[in-house]
Amino acid sequence: VGAVTKQTLFPPLMPAGRPFRVSNASRSSRKGIVASSLQELLSKTLDAFVVTAGIVTLVLEEDGTVVDTEEFFKSLDDNTHFMVLEKGQKWTP
Repeated sequence: VGAVTKQTLFPPLMPAGRPFRVSNASRSSRKGIVASSLQELLSKTLDAFVVTAGIVTLVLEEDGTVVDTEEFFKSLDDNTHFMVLEKGQKWTP
């Protein structure tokens, strides 16, 4: 009975957010963003950089690798540096 009560009163918590760094394509602006999923990171990135287009590509800042699956996102370390690319923008070293 106690276990059932505890589960009802304290539902499982969402996974803790992880810290990441995101910069714009020109690297002129960099933001720290905490997110627990790729979708959450994308959503917060759109808000942080005031992107209204809604279509962006998230890449690794170091080499331009596209991050487009949750599995790949989960494999990355905390404080990974991303770059957000809007339509027509390309990653450059």
